Amino acid sequence: MSNHEFIYDDETIASTCDKTADGVTVTVGEQKFTFVPVGDDCFRTMVNGKSLVVAAVQSEDTVYVDIDSRLIDIAEPSEDGFAGGGAAGAGEKDKIFAPMPGKVVKIQVEMGQEVEEKTPMVIVEAMKMENQVNSRAKGTVKAINFAAGDQVDTETPIIELELDES
Repeated sequence: MSNHEFIYDDETIASTCDKTADGVTVTVGEQKFTFVPVGDDCFRTMVNGKSLVVAAVQSEDTVYVDIDSRLIDIAEPSEDGFAGGGAAGAGEKDKIFAPMPGKVVKIQVEMGQEVEEKTPMVIVEAMKMENQVNSRAKGTVKAINFAAGDQVDTETPIIELELDES
């Protein structure tokens, strides 16, 4: 058994992982999930009676998890906190990074547009899945560094914001 702490939606969550003959059992709080391998980095689990496909990819200190086309990123807690986004952009709420290397499908904002926290900003295709990346802060779009069709990594911001200090 191994114990882990990870960050999800700016909340630190404790979990345990146990390897089993069929896969891995993950316990978060009182909930247990069994993940059975179905391919490279792909697993199947049951949640509320529904069978879900889960894919996971690690880049540096962040694991990107796709659960039935819903992308979440999980990171180990750091001394300076974590604000989501690409591994290089942890803590940079004024920058929008790709969750993993991929291709920009659609930019959903315009230069000068005011956005709220969780405003849809860009759709990035990675691992044959389209992932919507949302704003992590309130502000105004000050730079759009890529266009639809461009390849992106997790190191260069796709969009930059001028944060609203109010």
